[in-house]
Amino acid sequence: MKKWPLPREQFAALDKFFADCLAAGHVRESTFPHSSPTFCVRKATGGLRIVHAFNKLYAATVLAQTLIPRKDVIIDGTEKSNILSFMDLMDGFYHIRTRERDIPYTAVSTRSGMLWEWLVMP
Repeated sequence: MKKWPLPREQFAALDKFFADCLAAGHVRESTFPHSSPTFCVRKATGGLRIVHAFNKLYAATVLAQTLIPRKDVIIDGTEKSNILSFMDLMDGFYHIRTRERDIPYTAVSTRSGMLWEWLVMP
């Protein structure tokens, strides 16, 4: 696993981010022997965005062999149905649980030496 040098300001941001995620039940400590590095990039607003470099995980992922249905087919299938939808645009992925057997593959490392694995979609 390659560790990237990080500016000191990112250390505190990453530690706070994972402390908040741990308190919310989104992550747990990991002992998996492989992990992906974590770092921050500057947002246009000046804040920091947390980024996980899952490049090697993505490269090893087998793509789904089924086609995604066209949206007009899905919408036509809901005719005469009532649909109520709420979407959390800020933390939407955090509502999707990670399959238990896949959780170790989401392990990420921080400069503080902690290993975390995601219980929800990161």
